[in-house]
Amino acid sequence: MKRPLQGLACVMLLGAIVLGGRHLYDAMSAGTRAENAPPSLLIYSATDRIAMAPVLEAFALRYPDVVLNYREYNTMELDQAMRNPARDESPDLVISSAMDLQIRLVNDGFAQAFEDPVLSELPSWANWRNEAFGFSYEPIVFVYNKAAFSGKELPKTHEALATALRSDGLFFQHRVGSYDVRTSGVGYLVASQDEVTSSISGRLQESLGRAFTRVYCCTAQILDAISDGELVLGYNMLGSYALARAYADPRLGVIVPQDYALVVSRVAFIPKKARNLTGARALLRFMLSFEGQQVIAQHGDLVAIHPQATGPYSVTALQQEQTLNFHPIALGPALMVYLDQSKRRRFVSEWQNALLYDPVIP
Repeated sequence: MKRPLQGLACVMLLGAIVLGGRHLYDAMSAGTRAENAPPSLLIYSATDRIAMAPVLEAFALRYPDVVLNYREYNTMELDQAMRNPARDESPDLVISSAMDLQIRLVNDGFAQAFEDPVLSELPSWANWRNEAFGFSYEPIVFVYNKAAFSGKELPKTHEALATALRSDGLFFQHRVGSYDVRTSGVGYLVASQDEVTSSISGRLQESLGRAFTRVYCCTAQILDAISDGELVLGYNMLGSYALARAYADPRLGVIVPQDYALVVSRVAFIPKKARNLTGARALLRFMLSFEGQQVIAQHGDLVAIHPQATGPYSVTALQQEQTLNFHPIALGPALMVYLDQSKRRRFVSEWQNALLYDPVIP
């Protein structure tokens, strides 16, 4: 797969897109024109701006005169910003890869329904109650430093990784990175789903502990450390960010595990208190539509979820070299099981005891 162009990503550097032309409501049905949507659309997101830039730019070109205000958080900060607003405002759209935190927000009454024909194009597991919607397809992967693994066999399954961590301890010690489940929402989600999915998750956590795995809050920090050779491997990494960096940085390699690969979807919902409801519906519709998904598949740092989307960032492209055993994480109440306070304390305690982590201060 070739690295696509990033288009107009520089526009996003100031956190907003302002383009002239016709009004948003001019392109909508007569029934929605009367709503006379305000020109500003506020987005709370736990996704890097550059990753969302292509689809937002395409939307802005279609609906000029709309100001897209993009406010970036990490996953847990976003959840807290929704529950404890710092000022008298409400976003019009909320986006996060922490699927469990998003589902809890929806379950707690923060979202409103969105019903539209475009939803028929979504996989059933990516729509919950017509309130929460997955719009990306992001496998969880291993990332490695190519130079460090020169002449070494790559671990292509979770079991192979557990074995390698034990048999080649000196090579891996203090040189493996992963998310800190205490501070990373997506890190906690993926680690807890590993426990649900895999019978060897406990053994692998123990092996990661023997390697004195270093833990981080954010994907970029781990990828930087692998590129620089400070780390040789990143475990349970978001595939979209990893693939995008690997396209641009020949020092990085990406392994989609052959035994199984969890799939995370970034989840979007429209809050009940959204002020620009017309604009929020239009943007969500565009993100889920084939047109918007093609933008992601061709030009994004995410991976399109639409089954017919084609391009470097599509499910079809992921399957080019081999048939992979993808395990999409379904939206629904089961995701909230590990958010129960007692279960979360138990899981984090066991994770710490097994991992023997070597903390890195964010």
